[in-house]
Amino acid sequence: MLLRSISKHVKEQNWFAISLDLLIVIFGVFMGIQVSNWNQERVGERQAEVLLSRLYNDLQNDLNSLNAELAYLASVRKHAMIVLDALNGKKLISDNQFIISAYQASQLAGAWSTRTTYNEILSAGQFNLIKNQQLKDLIFANYVVDFTTQPIFSNQLPYREFIRGSTPISIQNAVNENCGDVTIEVAHSFAQSLPATCELQLPKVLVKKTAPLLRSNPKLLFNLRYQYSISNTQEMMLYLYVKQTERLMNKIKEIQS
Repeated sequence: MLLRSISKHVKEQNWFAISLDLLIVIFGVFMGIQVSNWNQERVGERQAEVLLSRLYNDLQNDLNSLNAELAYLASVRKHAMIVLDALNGKKLISDNQFIISAYQASQLAGAWSTRTTYNEILSAGQFNLIKNQQLKDLIFANYVVDFTTQPIFSNQLPYREFIRGSTPISIQNAVNENCGDVTIEVAHSFAQSLPATCELQLPKVLVKKTAPLLRSNPKLLFNLRYQYSISNTQEMMLYLYVKQTERLMNKIKEIQS
């Protein structure tokens, strides 16, 4: 219809009508482009909302994992302190409890990080869908380093090797079976916890033989002091990751509200 109108006006040399027809065409093309851009923008906004919702869920999983690891560390450090106080003469405990706490102080769990959504955003080049620059900066800051790969969390400390090499296997089995790791569900996956106490009577013959060897070995005190110090640093860093995770989660909620 418009093409016939333009052809007619050209034949009639009606320049005003031709100009009006061209303006209509240009305006129509412009509006078509604008509508397409608006549609793309709305699609991008919806994609961003989905990605941020998934990212929030990942962060909640990380937070649960971090808190589980902090609780586990607290239990391990409690047993370590029992042994340290005994070795330093601050508190007397039985040989039975000494062996149990010495072994429990060597327990190891570990937190994990959910990076599925973040890795997908990176691989698909979808960061531009997130318009808020402060939020983008917080996301980068949170994921720039995977804390689970840091040496302070991944390296095995000498105390664990020492105590497990010095403790009879039958004692290790008894402690693990009665007071060892308890699997708990965390964020659709699993983590570990330790019982608050360990009421276990070990074989007296083994206790009588093992406890003096452990108490008199200077490596135990040295390695346990070092492990306790590293544990303090781990706890401090985990709390920082908790705060960083919570800050990012709060920003996402703010953007989505």
